[in-house]
Amino acid sequence: MYEFCPIGMQFQGNAKTWVWVNSGALWDYVAYFMGLPLPPSYAAPQMADTGDSLTFVQRLKSIIGHTLTPLFVYKFTAGPQTEIFRKHFGSNFPHLTEIAKDAPLVFVNSNELYDLPRPTLHKIVNIGGLGMKQASAKPLPKEYSELIEKVESVVVFSFGSVANATLMPMEWKQAFMGAFSKFPNTQFFLLQ
Repeated sequence: MYEFCPIGMQFQGNAKTWVWVNSGALWDYVAYFMGLPLPPSYAAPQMADTGDSLTFVQRLKSIIGHTLTPLFVYKFTAGPQTEIFRKHFGSNFPHLTEIAKDAPLVFVNSNELYDLPRPTLHKIVNIGGLGMKQASAKPLPKEYSELIEKVESVVVFSFGSVANATLMPMEWKQAFMGAFSKFPNTQFFLLQ
């Protein structure tokens, strides 16, 4: 995911077709080399400590991050690896970033519903969750299935490991419950 070496190997092996694979969310530099614009006003660099609503300072940092990322990739990853290929296969070996730009598809091992909003292209395919099998699903306990059968939709609300909901102030909890009550045909499950 961080290396360009497999791209050079497939080129040297004269692969008829190939796919650039990201083992996690789409990296900014992959988007950059695929020609995908990431507007820094709302698509912060992946490693930034921001959400999808940026302040002025965060947008400024985003511009700096999106400007520096390709430069660092050229200097510290793709550039040195290209030199290794040129040492072994001749000085005419193309720069690995130029080969990367010709990738027919990029598989991203992420579910776009979990990522922050950002533009995409038809040749960037999210494959997160494809390895899940229906056979691994078990029926819900009766107490939950009875609640779900009575409503049109279900929402599972959780902060995951980001925040401990039990430490949330009571007025916040009441605000969430008030918002949830505006949807009478939806069953909400709050995980703590």
